[in-house]
Amino acid sequence: MRKLLFILVIMMVAGGVVGLLMRQDSGYVLIAYNGVTIETSLWVLVAAIIVALFVLGWVKKVLFIALRPSSSLSKITDNLAHKRASKNTIRGMLELVGGNWKKAEKLLTSSAGNASYPLINYIGAAYAASEQEEHERSKALLRTAHQSTPEAEFAIGFAQSQIQIRQKHYEGALASLLRLQKIKPKHRQILKMLVAVYTKLKDWDALLSLTPTLKKEGIYNEENMLDLERNAFLALLEKIKFRNKLGESNKALVSDVESLWNKLDSLSQDDHMRKLYAQTLIAFKNEEKAEAFIRQSLNTRWSEELIYEYGNLRELNSNKLLNNCENWLKKEPRSSNLYLVCGRLSQSIRLWGKAKDYYENAFNLDANSEAMAELSRLLQAMGDSKGSQNIVMMSMNQASERLTPLPLP
Repeated sequence: MRKLLFILVIMMVAGGVVGLLMRQDSGYVLIAYNGVTIETSLWVLVAAIIVALFVLGWVKKVLFIALRPSSSLSKITDNLAHKRASKNTIRGMLELVGGNWKKAEKLLTSSAGNASYPLINYIGAAYAASEQEEHERSKALLRTAHQSTPEAEFAIGFAQSQIQIRQKHYEGALASLLRLQKIKPKHRQILKMLVAVYTKLKDWDALLSLTPTLKKEGIYNEENMLDLERNAFLALLEKIKFRNKLGESNKALVSDVESLWNKLDSLSQDDHMRKLYAQTLIAFKNEEKAEAFIRQSLNTRWSEELIYEYGNLRELNSNKLLNNCENWLKKEPRSSNLYLVCGRLSQSIRLWGKAKDYYENAFNLDANSEAMAELSRLLQAMGDSKGSQNIVMMSMNQASERLTPLPLP
């Protein structure tokens, strides 16, 4: 209050002094320029200058307020642009989902500059360009996306790898996915995409190296994991068999087959694959390892397919093999293939009567068993032609029962 009174007193004193000066001498000012002459008193000129300065100050202030980013006018303009961009972004995404690639790309790119998250616009536009086979434009849009949001490297790389897979650029997709895997080693979708790319590239070794991570993270269920390992095993096994045809040593091949099998423990639950592995070891002349594998596998989990291969071991001690089979009979008395193998092993060591009994048991359990042919041949060789013929006729009668009824002459 005191300050205001002091200012008013000062202004009154100053006004009084100026008034006295104006009464004593009003002064005279003449301004001439380019044929124009202005005459006025000194005090009028001073007043005009003060008013002009006051007006210019207000104009400057108004312009500054109107044009600065935080001004109400600027906010209104920005809000309108932002709303328009948001609307066009939504329209663009809807067109993208609806498959209208050209319109989607146009809406998304045109609204990216004023969008809250331009990254979404550029990535969506990149997808749209890719679907139009405009691959270079798609790459350019992804680069722009990275420039707009450098910290979103993973999201941009993920979009890039998806686009590359859709374009069947599997080598480029693999490079992108490996970079992403370094950033997020346990990302489920990245791991699934790596499986797809390795499969397309037929890079089975790389796929096998990925299986421990797939199992640890539970990416696939047991059945899918088995299919994946089975396909990889079969493909790599074909390569090993091809090397065998080229004359490579059986020792090296068996070592590679063993190493391959040990990487894929899910296959130990698949009877057909266990049989195939045993057959491969036998084919590569390593019956010792084949016998050990079959014996250990059957002790863990019985398999009619695998016991059949036990009867194909020709280079090992048949007495020892027969002893193992007879021990298994105590646990698996209903296995026709086990009786068949026992019969063949007995026959190989010239135990004709024992072989006959085992063949008969196998035949009784499964009329379609190979034991019928083995028994018929053995009886014929033993001089029992009638018994041999009876076996053949019995088999034929059983087979005829399964035939479609038709009129006969």
